[in-house]
Amino acid sequence: MRKQTLTSFHIAKQNLTRKPFRAFCLITLVALFSLVLSGGSFLALSLMKGSKSLSDRLGADALLVPHGYEHKVEGALLRGEPNGFYFDGEVAQKLLGTAGVARASPQLFIATLDSSHCAFPVQMIGYDPDSDFVIAPWLMGTIQGGLVNGEVVIGSSIDAMVGDALVFFNTKYKVRGQLERTGMGFDTSVFLNMETAHSALKEYMYYSGAEVPDAEHAVSVITADIDAGYPVAEFARTIRDRFRKEQVGVVLTKTMFGSVAKGLHVFLVIIAILAGIWWLLSIGVLTIMFTVMLHERKRELGIYRALGATRKKLVFIILSESSIISLAGTCIGIILLVLLGFPFVPLIEHTIAMPYLQPSPGMAVAILFLSGSLSFLTGTLASVHAASKIGRLATSAIIKEGA
Repeated sequence: MRKQTLTSFHIAKQNLTRKPFRAFCLITLVALFSLVLSGGSFLALSLMKGSKSLSDRLGADALLVPHGYEHKVEGALLRGEPNGFYFDGEVAQKLLGTAGVARASPQLFIATLDSSHCAFPVQMIGYDPDSDFVIAPWLMGTIQGGLVNGEVVIGSSIDAMVGDALVFFNTKYKVRGQLERTGMGFDTSVFLNMETAHSALKEYMYYSGAEVPDAEHAVSVITADIDAGYPVAEFARTIRDRFRKEQVGVVLTKTMFGSVAKGLHVFLVIIAILAGIWWLLSIGVLTIMFTVMLHERKRELGIYRALGATRKKLVFIILSESSIISLAGTCIGIILLVLLGFPFVPLIEHTIAMPYLQPSPGMAVAILFLSGSLSFLTGTLASVHAASKIGRLATSAIIKEGA
């Protein structure tokens, strides 16, 4: 019968098996650290990707909206909150021809109903294919030739497939395409051309009983690029003053980005501080636990010395134990993140109310690898001080102190 070679790893594994509760406590601590570190990294990167997606998708300098609905349009664009608000056609035409506007295009927002007349509540966004410079460019990556009447493009979070028919206000709309995930309100929105949108608005008025002035030419938002060299603040002030009677509000996208960026910066700083505190606590607690554990095992280690184990061998045994503990804890933490964390992503998106876009599978694997490596090294390095101290003690001192 072949004899088992007593390597440092084999002895370490046997030591942990003989003390399962002690091993369980250490593994649990490393698993919690791994879970927090990996989850925090995912959250931070997802928020940064969402913020970049917002900047890339909103390619206008300003959004002109009915006064009092500035926050509503932000809610629709950032979080997909269904809303409807309208200019009459005459005001919209005046805004389109305002000085300082380099280019502009109208959009029409319609909030579908939570009733038997609609498949589900969603934000419908109508755009003008001839003048639009915000939506049409990235829709072209999904469809070719533009939308015809009765067709829609849906956001990534809407449960439907290309070719399906969705019912809104008892009218069927054919799904022409589905967008990639953006981390914004566009993920839960439906896009259609302006002619189809005006038809949907009339049906909305019929089923909801709402009144919309000049529904035939109504507009919800005018996206505008400002002439080069024209001061942005002056443009906003001019619009508000000139159209004070018509109650026109201005949302500057840089201001919106700034608000999101500021909230994101604060959030990331909090995550970094908490991660740092948690790392210090973890390595401190692990160091103390390893030191106490080794102090209690001095007699055992002294016997190893008496049987011929060198000081280097003792250090390898201790480091092998901590490596096993760290590897097990790291793997458990990552598995818990995948099984318990990822299913709650929709809840996280809704709770933080900020653009949120998860990393690609390749980036996700990289995050798990890097955070897992740091977690493993943290658990292993926590035992180095205690292991090196034990290794330097003479055999007689170890046996005497452990007696």
